[in-house]
Amino acid sequence: MSSNRLIYDTCAYQKEMSKQCDQLTYILDPTKHYQEEPCRPELGILGGNSVSIVRGNLVDLETDLRGLTRYNTRCQLQKNNWIPKNDGKIVIPKDGVKNGLVIDTNKLHLPPCQMIRYEPVPLPPGQNLPCMPPRQKMQNPL
Repeated sequence: MSSNRLIYDTCAYQKEMSKQCDQLTYILDPTKHYQEEPCRPELGILGGNSVSIVRGNLVDLETDLRGLTRYNTRCQLQKNNWIPKNDGKIVIPKDGVKNGLVIDTNKLHLPPCQMIRYEPVPLPPGQNLPCMPPRQKMQNPL
């Protein structure tokens, strides 16, 4: 077994750290699973947004739906006091700990997009079928 003390080599250490950090920045890429301009795929791909989304921030909406924006209390005055009105906005009031928040829950219709370009497939020519004879009345055997 040799003792070469490569762990104390500053050049090798910097190279190793740059490799690890580059992998980490690739893993922590914020645009990896999020499109800045979301769209609705039409053909040939599963996943993505195939429905309308809300105009507000989706993370804030999911946080509110989980109940993380509310205090855990049994007091009826503080429970569900920011239920959305007819205007489609959830208003979370500001208090000493949390900042106020307005979540717009109106629908945002996504524009269509296509990830894979499919060529149109022509239909085969129609067939000329002879006319069928009219149905004859069946006689009742009873």
